[in-house]
Amino acid sequence: MPHFRCSFLKEWLILIINSDIPSPDSDSLMPQRHDWLLRIAAALGLAALAWLLMEHGPLRQAENWIGDLRVALMTPRQPPADDVVVLTITEDTLRRFPYRFPVSRTFLADLVTVLNQKDVRAIGLDILFDQPTEPAADQALTQALRDSAAPVVVAYADREHLTLEQQQFLDAFTAEWHRGYVNLPFDNVDGVIRTLFPGRIAPDGRFTPSIAAALAGVTLDVEIPLRYRGLAPGAAADDPASAFRHLASALPAAWLAGKIVLVGAELPINSEDMWKTPLAALLGSKKGLLPGVMIHAHALAQLLEGRRLPVEPLWGVIGLYCAAALLGVILTQLDWPSWASLGLALGGVIGYWMLGFWWYRQGGALLPLGGPSLALLGAAWWCHAHVGRQERSQKRFIHRAFARYLHPDWVNQLVANPSLLQLSGERREITVLFSDVAGFTATSEALSPATLVHLLSGYLDGMTRIIIAHGGAVNKYLGDGIMVLFGAPVAQADHARRAVRCALALDAFAEAFRTGAADTDGQPVAFGLTRIGVHTGEATVGNFGSSAKLEYTAIGDVVNAASRLEGLNTYFGTRIAVSEATRAQAAVENLWFRPMGQVMVKGKQEALAVFNPLAAGSVPDDLMEKYAEAYMLLTASDPQATHRFARLRSRYPHDPLVDFYWRRAQTGELTTRIKMVSK
Repeated sequence: MPHFRCSFLKEWLILIINSDIPSPDSDSLMPQRHDWLLRIAAALGLAALAWLLMEHGPLRQAENWIGDLRVALMTPRQPPADDVVVLTITEDTLRRFPYRFPVSRTFLADLVTVLNQKDVRAIGLDILFDQPTEPAADQALTQALRDSAAPVVVAYADREHLTLEQQQFLDAFTAEWHRGYVNLPFDNVDGVIRTLFPGRIAPDGRFTPSIAAALAGVTLDVEIPLRYRGLAPGAAADDPASAFRHLASALPAAWLAGKIVLVGAELPINSEDMWKTPLAALLGSKKGLLPGVMIHAHALAQLLEGRRLPVEPLWGVIGLYCAAALLGVILTQLDWPSWASLGLALGGVIGYWMLGFWWYRQGGALLPLGGPSLALLGAAWWCHAHVGRQERSQKRFIHRAFARYLHPDWVNQLVANPSLLQLSGERREITVLFSDVAGFTATSEALSPATLVHLLSGYLDGMTRIIIAHGGAVNKYLGDGIMVLFGAPVAQADHARRAVRCALALDAFAEAFRTGAADTDGQPVAFGLTRIGVHTGEATVGNFGSSAKLEYTAIGDVVNAASRLEGLNTYFGTRIAVSEATRAQAAVENLWFRPMGQVMVKGKQEALAVFNPLAAGSVPDDLMEKYAEAYMLLTASDPQATHRFARLRSRYPHDPLVDFYWRRAQTGELTTRIKMVSK
């Protein structure tokens, strides 16, 4: 694989991995719909990278070794091939000749003659005749080949391995005979012979098959995996050649009749004709070597027996890499601890390896094991790191968004378990509290900037402390106004009760602050009444805004109603107004809810029942009792209500609701149903 392709893939992968991920300082969160696409894209990129590294890169040798280990361990033991015999020329053989090389042509001529006498099926000479010897010896071998009744395939090679003079002599010597290439297609990475050479077009223009294909009488178009025979039963574990080796002197005629005989050299390990096989993965670099003639014998036996090692097509290999990477993504999305997800990924790798070994044992293809495993673990690790980065960003977002506006215990709970917070938005029942200072805009215009900041900071600080203490979440500051959420972002079963208790505490603080308001010099300053509205209902809560700025808030009619209830206090003269929905969930001991009326708020089709909450003991019991009686008469439009409210006003002239309904009764409005034409 050219370097520039690997470099391009690396840059593309880095781009994918780093895109759309919140930076450590970012308060925003990645959109959910883009997150899965990112993870899948990254997984596929990692699969492609793993494929390049294992199939065409520096880790190819590791993948090859894993395949060789399966060949060495899982190839079944087999008896010697029935129709293939190898006669080896050893050091003992060479010591009988006046010179070592070339091998005595007289000896070979005699051997060919003897083999014909024993009725062999065919003869293969894995010996290159690329130079002359004694003319008589050369002539004797030529004559023996001509006289051979059995077909003879003579070893052939081309200029890739020979000098020009050697090539010319070899071409001339083998012109009359069947040729067979003795090339061995070794892997350029580790030098292991794993495939069967089909042959090639010779310099003279004719196609010359490999020696194994020529002896088997088959034609191969491409290299095919070489399926080595397992060690013969009873053979030494370190003798990979035991399936074929025989000595000519020890073989009776009955053992050779009808068989294909291969003749070649079997010399010491340092010989140039010793080749590394997949057995080296188990036996070691030295014991895993075989002479070339033995490898040709394995190839010949495979062709004769019709054994083919299935080959996984390229699309199948790529599919395995992609499937493994996607599995790594899926495993990390399980609602399990990260260590469990990564452990499951590792277990998946182990299971896949066991399947790969078993599959080869059953006659299947040598599936890539290292590459898909790398893709799976790489994708799982990246997603784990990505999720961890998201979680850290999410926790920072939560802490920064709520630390100043929410009780620390709630903030810590959200940080520890972000699943409690649906940042993407959800429908939820909540209680909303609005507070506002009457006439503050006009007041602020008459104050110096320093005094304004001093007053407002002190007021909002005190109000915020109370809100947080009651479990409320300050959603936003509206100048002097405050919007508070109960039941969000953290769900609270008693959100309505908390809101009412908070409203009473805020009212007490605001009244104390109002009476003691002073400027920076300690001089008294006019500070308006604080009005509070509370309503309970369903709202959509979550992050709203733009990609540049998100804000956690609530949207819905409950927000508008709470704001209108705050405004109703101006009409009634009260400081706190809550809805029937809130009162129904907040009714507890030591808390009274005085009815204020059935209010037709602008924009609403139905009247809104409004109540004024009072802590027990804050007003005389007699007032509560007499007000309830007068209010019941008023709901029935009973004229007696006028007299009841008149007597109440004489005793409690400063009570806002008593005064409100007394004045309405004076005008003949004997009803608690009130239609608002404005806020």
